[in-house]
Amino acid sequence: MQQRFAQADGSISSASVALPYSWSEGYEHDLIQRIRVIANFMVQGEDLRAAANLANGASSDVSRHNWTAIAEAFEKHKREHGAGINSNTWASKYAPVVTRMIELMSGQGAPMNGPNLLEAAVRQWDLGSRSRQIATQNGAAFLRYAVERHGVSSRTWEPPHSLANVVGRRAPTREQFALSNAQVIRLVEGLQVIGSEEASRWAFAVQLCAEYGLRPTELFHLRFKGEQLWCMYCKKSGGGTTKPRRLLAAPLLDMGGAPTDWRLEQRLQAGEPLPQVVDPSLAGDRMGRFLRRQAIWQELSAEAQQLGEELVPYSLRHRYSATCHRNNVPPKFIAEAMGHSLETHLRRYARFVSHGAAAAAFNAAFGGVITEGELKK
Repeated sequence: MQQRFAQADGSISSASVALPYSWSEGYEHDLIQRIRVIANFMVQGEDLRAAANLANGASSDVSRHNWTAIAEAFEKHKREHGAGINSNTWASKYAPVVTRMIELMSGQGAPMNGPNLLEAAVRQWDLGSRSRQIATQNGAAFLRYAVERHGVSSRTWEPPHSLANVVGRRAPTREQFALSNAQVIRLVEGLQVIGSEEASRWAFAVQLCAEYGLRPTELFHLRFKGEQLWCMYCKKSGGGTTKPRRLLAAPLLDMGGAPTDWRLEQRLQAGEPLPQVVDPSLAGDRMGRFLRRQAIWQELSAEAQQLGEELVPYSLRHRYSATCHRNNVPPKFIAEAMGHSLETHLRRYARFVSHGAAAAAFNAAFGGVITEGELKK
């Protein structure tokens, strides 16, 4: 491998290093991987020889350390220190990415530094998804643990300072679709006709999300206070942490204009089962994966696409917001019922605010005759 330099007098000088591989097809993958590691060190300011030596150290680091033993120690550390995670948390949030990292480290052409290892390990999750974000954070924690507790080279195996590029961003999406009453009813009936236990549970989940405006993860945080149904989920965001809230129904109307009688609260009190989800924080992903396989969801998705919009699990929650706005519920109260701030609500759901409703509110307040056209002037 050779590096050339242009000198001030116009001449060319060079430096070269020999790589420890035969020039044959069998070593192609390893050779390319080593060149990438050397190039990474050179980007950080090292010359060719220094970068090659560091890459040699990274290669020996892979074989010198027992990464499986480090992973076992990391699990023990996570269980017994700090907040102390439980078996389900380890199995759902840590084990998938750590196991993948160990597989990569023990296979042919193992990554030779922390950033490359982390990027390769999280490739199985969609860019920008919550699942990929969690995997990236926990994979980085494993690398930091290896550096701090097991003598692994920090220069080689420290994860990148910023994880944003590893997590990535989803491709730009269309406006998310708000399902109509009739479409929600079709969805529920389409799931129920499948006849499986799993489909019945998801039909129940769909009904709850549509009528109460729930986030999918909130399905697993429902409690009764006396006769009132509450959601105890507290969402953390840049605007602070939301509080538990009483759930207020926005009933769906059937084709005849009568409220559907799904008896949701009675069914919850009777213990009707919800879908089986190991990690409630990933319930949205789990719901999406199930629904996208169903013919009725594909049919509704095509209808959304005709309007240039995208059907997602949150389309059930969007239905709740749109319905409340159409029935002139003040935005402040809709935001409170949905468990977010008024600012967040107006930023997300301004498209559902009716100008006609604004005119009616002003007329009611001031007794004048204000037309919708006058408000737009």
